[in-house]
Amino acid sequence: MSRLIETVVGALSDAVRHQALDLASQVAQFDDVAALGEVALEQLANGQPDVTHALAWIDGDLAGYGQRDTQSLSAELAVAPDRRRGGLGSALAQSLMRAAPGLRLWAHGNLPAAQALANALGLVPVRQMVLMRAALPANLATTQTPPPSGVAFRCFRPGQDEANFLDLNAAVFAKHPEQGNLTRPDLAWRMRQDWFDPNGFFLAEQVEPPGQTGPIGYHWTKVQDKVAEVYVIGVHPNAQGMGLGTALLKRGLEHLARAGHQQVELYVEADNTPALAAYHRQGFTVARHHVQYARHVP
Repeated sequence: MSRLIETVVGALSDAVRHQALDLASQVAQFDDVAALGEVALEQLANGQPDVTHALAWIDGDLAGYGQRDTQSLSAELAVAPDRRRGGLGSALAQSLMRAAPGLRLWAHGNLPAAQALANALGLVPVRQMVLMRAALPANLATTQTPPPSGVAFRCFRPGQDEANFLDLNAAVFAKHPEQGNLTRPDLAWRMRQDWFDPNGFFLAEQVEPPGQTGPIGYHWTKVQDKVAEVYVIGVHPNAQGMGLGTALLKRGLEHLARAGHQQVELYVEADNTPALAAYHRQGFTVARHHVQYARHVP
């Protein structure tokens, strides 16, 4: 049995890219959690230039895949279910960490195998996100939460709202390592996906007093593979304290309920205490943890 760990910087060939995407899909189905997050899948599909790929080949077949993002110094791994317990995960991680000592390794779902790999590599948790879920009561389909006084809600308009939305998103997530760096190509990629629906993408605009330009808040919902999600929700720092976030959250949940969904999920940073409290008040509970590991720095 021949085994090869290959490192590739930049875009992969179409054949290898499709093999890696198929591998990621197989792993997600087997583990019931995606090994690669949305950004990693996007970069793999689009051939981003500032990405390093680690490929594990066994007898010419792709048995494992890893990706390192140069900008965020984060990495994600996927190993074929029938090729595990052979050290491929460790080999992929080490190949990516070799040129990036400060690399952070995501463990989506923080499964036992990922915890064992982190322990073997001497990595400790440095960041955590939680997946939360809530039921959508049927009565939500018949209600429509009003915006706060002086604010109006409307749906996103493709071809008109992109620039203003990106400015708002950057202000909302100025300290967030992934969401705050959303670019026009990133947004365009999401808008090309089958799940994109502008009717589930709500913007909040200040109408009183007049003169305010651009949205001050948004709630972008997502439905993919019949799973309804609070995809991203944000309020401009200058518009905090008026109840806008809660109103936007409810408006999106009502939209999903009217579409027939009975459950919704969302992701939030584990240390975002105000957001966690707000979601708990709306009936969300923690369902799963996603942990980022790195070497301990004394």
